[in-house]
Amino acid sequence: MTVASFAVVLVGFMGAGKSVVGRAVARSTGSAFVDLDALIEAEMGLSVSEIFRTLGEPGFREIERRLIRQVVTVPGRIVATGGGAFVDPENRVLLKRYAPVVHLDVSPETVIRRLGKDDRRPLLQGDDRDRKVLDLMALRRTAYEEADITISTDRKSVPEIAALVVGLVRPTQDAAG
Repeated sequence: MTVASFAVVLVGFMGAGKSVVGRAVARSTGSAFVDLDALIEAEMGLSVSEIFRTLGEPGFREIERRLIRQVVTVPGRIVATGGGAFVDPENRVLLKRYAPVVHLDVSPETVIRRLGKDDRRPLLQGDDRDRKVLDLMALRRTAYEEADITISTDRKSVPEIAALVVGLVRPTQDAAG
């Protein structure tokens, strides 16, 4: 396996560190990095929040599905999905075929601490953010459990998490290639 052929999909709840860990994994492996939410924003010329406001969650999810179908056609990339992308059964199948899927697990307390007053999260708008985090995490848990590997991100640094991702995924890719 060449270094640049390293591929992995990072899934997990908002605030789990998918984007920052994905960039660190890409740097350490020489692979290209794709942040799905950033790709959606670039394609639409709108922020995720603005897309949710104008098209609603179903409209956003359709754009997300279309771009996932495109992303998985190019091998050897580190892909960080949005928090809800892996919940969609079609996306799960495509992403699992593409590369090992790593669930970056995070506790509700850590999510709440990491997101702080971040008001760019459309699914956490309004009152009682803590309850929204707990409810949404419970709804997504079953989908996240279908990941190939789960890594807790609580109390770990980005370099530690990135090293775990590479260390746990590389043997599976070495064996396959």
